[in-house]
Amino acid sequence: MKCYYLFLDDERVPKDVYQYKGDPLYVEQMWIKVKNYNEFLDKVAERYSDGYLPCVISFDHDLAREHYVQGIRNGFKEFDETVVTIPTGWHCLKWYLRFCDVNDIQLPKIMFHSKNPAGTQNMIALLDEYKFNKQKEV
Repeated sequence: MKCYYLFLDDERVPKDVYQYKGDPLYVEQMWIKVKNYNEFLDKVAERYSDGYLPCVISFDHDLAREHYVQGIRNGFKEFDETVVTIPTGWHCLKWYLRFCDVNDIQLPKIMFHSKNPAGTQNMIALLDEYKFNKQKEV
């Protein structure tokens, strides 16, 4: 399978994120940018049917105004994905992990570029739990 770089963010572009982080390797890549849960699912499915898998996925957490509001309300100290009406980057990651599991696909490099520290921690915990459970299966 061929690979591509996938960037999930409702506002920013890869150059803004990775230039700021001082990571020229990722600034120069040709990223496919998606802004929300539906675009994420559609793009992954579409590219998969064309013989492509992401080799790198960069996740933002907050993909809608309600996510920013919840984060601000609690000082970005915690984030409860179960109370939002619009899916976050956490939901995209959760879907992608199931997609990999069902299709027996190895995980790509997964990165997080969210400005929401609690949301980022939730995504890291979800990924760590997935990896831990996969190790137990072996």
